[in-house]
Amino acid sequence: MSTVSRGNKGEKAVITKLKHEKKYHRVINDAIFLTEKSEMTHQIDHILIHPHGVFVIETKNYFGTIISDTGEPFWIKEIRGERTKISNPLTQNKSHAKIINRILEKKYDVVPVVVFVKNNAPYMGDENVINLKDLILFIESYPYIKILDRKEIDEIYKVIKANIAKISKSEHVKNIGYLKQINDELRQEKEYAIETRTCPRCGGRIIEKNLIFNCDRCDFKFRI
Repeated sequence: MSTVSRGNKGEKAVITKLKHEKKYHRVINDAIFLTEKSEMTHQIDHILIHPHGVFVIETKNYFGTIISDTGEPFWIKEIRGERTKISNPLTQNKSHAKIINRILEKKYDVVPVVVFVKNNAPYMGDENVINLKDLILFIESYPYIKILDRKEIDEIYKVIKANIAKISKSEHVKNIGYLKQINDELRQEKEYAIETRTCPRCGGRIIEKNLIFNCDRCDFKFRI
């Protein structure tokens, strides 16, 4: 099974689980949002608008044992002793929650949740990483600030739907590849500047002060 089809299967499992929620709610699945300033696109698996808040759900359908650290950019997936790096899904999903929070003008409680479909989520001291079997319990027991009524739920749903980008999934994938290339090039520029103390853009001198690097000739500037 490919990574894409396994991911789709995981998302379907979450959609099925959410159908067991009895309280009035609205769900938005597989939505893409555009950050205009950076032109970066973000694909969000599920957004649940519920009386207890707005839940931004990232689905992970990984096999094996997940070894994690909330503060690290990468986690480890281990299968039969073989280890593979995976991006920290909690960090990614927190950024997705910030996008929805901005769209809603910070008026509501937006909760990032990472759901492991294989029920192999590690205990890591973070309540926002859960197993699929615990999803409904997590939502029902979440310490909400206020109860959202039906009218508010419908209004939030309309606002979020209105902000979904008219971009196809294939365009989103191309966007990710383009931005990855830009980030790789910027990383290489920084490494060159630090190693040679020479600006990779204009050949000027790189000056460092308090871990901030500046070119004395052009506007190239970065920090570490």
